[in-house]
Amino acid sequence: MEEDAMEMQERRTDPRAPVEVEVHYRSAQEFLSAYTLNVSGGGVYIMTKEPLPLNQVVHLRFTLPGVARVFNLQGLVVWTNPFPSRSSFPSGMGIRFMNLDPEGKKLIAGFVKATLPAPPAEKKPSTQ
Repeated sequence: MEEDAMEMQERRTDPRAPVEVEVHYRSAQEFLSAYTLNVSGGGVYIMTKEPLPLNQVVHLRFTLPGVARVFNLQGLVVWTNPFPSRSSFPSGMGIRFMNLDPEGKKLIAGFVKATLPAPPAEKKPSTQ
């Protein structure tokens, strides 16, 4: 089942950083590897021409540039995009992290914050 990419973006609660790193993942049947498109403290988008079924539990293993930790965790396939021509996203699947510990979430959030451009500074009103 494909969800509209704009609808999915509206439901996101964690900021996402674009990052392409290798991720190894295992479903109940097989070991696979692919590359990420983006990551947040809540999940990751994995680019693959053969997304796993919705609600499939997967075991993930990946690292992030500049982060001294290997992330080994479980995730849940929450949306898929098997048809890249219908969306601004390449084919793949969105995975929500299921057992990311607070320290891991903090590390990923720090990576995202460091990766994203700083928001423009607000101009203070002149007090003259």
